[in-house]
Amino acid sequence: MPSHAPKLRLESDRLLLSIGRNSELLSGMHRIYLVNVLGFEPTSEPHGYVMAGVPNAETLIELIEYLDEQGAHPIINDSLEGVIEEFRGASADLTAARQAGQAVKSTPPDFIKVPNFKRKLKPYQIPAVAHAVAVGNAANFSVPGSGKTSIALAAFAIFHQRNEADKLVIIGPRSSFAPWEEEFQACFLRKPQSIRISGNRARRMKLYREATDAELILLTYQMATGDHDKLRAFLRQNICLVVLDESHNIKRLEGGTWAPTLIDIGTYARKRMILTGTPAPNSVVDLWSQMTFLWPNPPILGTRDQFKMQVKEDESRSLPEIRQELFPFYWRIRKKDLHLPPARFRSIELDLRPYQRAIYMVLAAKVLSEVVKVPTERARLRMWRTARMVRLLQAASNPALLTRYSTEFQVPPLSASGLSVDELIRDYHKFETPAKIDFTIKLVRSLVKKKQKVLVWTAFVHNIRTLEESLRDLRPRVVYGDIPKDISEDIEFNREKMIQEFKTDPEYPILIANPSACAESVSLHRVCNHAIYVDRTFNAAHYMQSLDRIHRVGMSQNQRVQYYLLQSRDTIDEVIHERLLEKERRMRTLLDDDISVMNLDYEEADFSEESEEDRDFSTLVEHLRKTSKNMRND
Repeated sequence: MPSHAPKLRLESDRLLLSIGRNSELLSGMHRIYLVNVLGFEPTSEPHGYVMAGVPNAETLIELIEYLDEQGAHPIINDSLEGVIEEFRGASADLTAARQAGQAVKSTPPDFIKVPNFKRKLKPYQIPAVAHAVAVGNAANFSVPGSGKTSIALAAFAIFHQRNEADKLVIIGPRSSFAPWEEEFQACFLRKPQSIRISGNRARRMKLYREATDAELILLTYQMATGDHDKLRAFLRQNICLVVLDESHNIKRLEGGTWAPTLIDIGTYARKRMILTGTPAPNSVVDLWSQMTFLWPNPPILGTRDQFKMQVKEDESRSLPEIRQELFPFYWRIRKKDLHLPPARFRSIELDLRPYQRAIYMVLAAKVLSEVVKVPTERARLRMWRTARMVRLLQAASNPALLTRYSTEFQVPPLSASGLSVDELIRDYHKFETPAKIDFTIKLVRSLVKKKQKVLVWTAFVHNIRTLEESLRDLRPRVVYGDIPKDISEDIEFNREKMIQEFKTDPEYPILIANPSACAESVSLHRVCNHAIYVDRTFNAAHYMQSLDRIHRVGMSQNQRVQYYLLQSRDTIDEVIHERLLEKERRMRTLLDDDISVMNLDYEEADFSEESEEDRDFSTLVEHLRKTSKNMRND
């Protein structure tokens, strides 16, 4: 072992471990461990090892413990001592939070005093508030419609009284802004001093300055990521509770910028909270980024690489272990806890119209013929699969979609060149109306005639426009990506106004929406009991989230919510239905209860999460092989 103590210091954004020229630590198993395990590089100036960047405290402690075991007790400079002490303090906080969360779960309270809170908490919300306050940085995985917003506002009121939070910073979908402001007023019986961070950069910088006098600050995940330096500075200067609403938006374990940026930003908040009814839609890997936002140092689930390795070895075996580790840190109100009247699901199978059937058969056969020569490069493979799945879905819904660019999935129009049905695809609208569109129009008119408000869901903008035109006399409101989001973008024509008119004005009985634009943070249960699904995708999040727009707390016991699920027989619709059920069952396994809403959100360019894509597509190919022979023989 070295005759003198090694020196460990941080300088110029690199970590230096200086060791004597002849030290055994420079060779053999020591070198393998320091380089291959911890990530150092050998250096001769000075003799020892160097690591680029500032290492996390967990790596530092692992290094120090290793050196101590070798009898080479390192001399550590002051800057590193501060990092280590901060880590040890955070570790102690994590231990205390784990014990506090476990205590609340073991003995849930039936009363909690919330200062200045005017809304009466429901019995199942009281322990959720107590848990959030006890843990400090807590997750609420309650089902949509259970009052997660009210729970977070009650926790904020208690933190505020304790001088642990002066401001509430909400990072979530744009559609959540109005509900947060409305719920704040309902809970405290006064309008909040709120700021929405939006607009161009100059305007946003001005709004951050004004936010110093606000108590409720709202911004999207895109804005939070783009303004991370300014937001970090704001959090350093103010005592804030930061809430990630619909936190599944940062679920990606790898890729993208939202998760790592939000994890970094969160470290500057005094308190943190995440809200989502569906934290692990695809698999257990969806949990890492969300839980690491709450407790980044040390991370509850270990480092990213440690977590990946744990799950990779055996995901089914790791589920109970991970759930046990997380148990003290999250609260979940289940669907059955809400005692809502049961919803009715009507699965309506429709035969494809003759021309539509011919088109679908040709496309299905083309996909099967191309499976053997798919691209091997991963990015190209994803694009290839996306295009095929979207086009089959378009054909099963409305073949007129095939000649249009899909803005929802960034899939170009189908080039019919070389297909025997090229003219049929190009002029489809001249030959027939697809069964789903025809059925939807008749059902909507029937329900409106009975004085019912109706919510219609479809993944495709052209379907929205087609239905809007066909139902023009009923003045449908529409919500999709191209519609301005709120008054800041267009004072007369925006999504907030469309939704508000549908909710409050009997002259507007129909809302036609794209789930990617309207599935989250919108409550319609007080005015609407009927939802029609023209089509669904493999995106379980948008489907499951959309269900709870009309089935949630606040509806009366005599309300009967009805869902109409339209499926084209012997098509991709059947595959999607089975895959959604399978993903939901996996989610139930994770949290061991009746999760009715899960999430499978994706970036706009993606049709499904990469980790699920293989199973989605292989199931589809198997279905095509089974059905194509039957369809040809009919």
